Amino acid sequence: MPFAITDMSAIHGLLRVGYSLGGGRVPAFEEWKAALLGDSDFDPALVFVVSDAQGVIAAVCQCWASAFVKDLVVHPSARRQGLGEALLHHAFVEFTARGANIVDLKVEIDNPTGARRLYERVGMKEVA
Repeated sequence: MPFAITDMSAIHGLLRVGYSLGGGRVPAFEEWKAALLGDSDFDPALVFVVSDAQGVIAAVCQCWASAFVKDLVVHPSARRQGLGEALLHHAFVEFTARGANIVDLKVEIDNPTGARRLYERVGMKEVA
């Protein structure tokens, strides 16, 4: 589903859950929102949201216009269903359509969630 400003609180909550499990942290809502919306690399068309059957946001992939995956989080209860992989493939298609040849992201080296395996499975490679 497309990004909507009204979803920002739920997206922020999901990011907080995901980052707490992956070794990172997300700033308080108002700080996060201002930084996101105020960043020149932010494009709402590059925020991909998946909701479950009840309309609860289960996964989000937020990308920067510079072909960078800023955040990819799947709620723990929705993992192992292919949502992360589907969101990444969707992002790759969007970036290809925009002329990008490479898509970047950062991940904590010791991220315990299996994120690195996911990125490798979709063809991403570690760079120094």
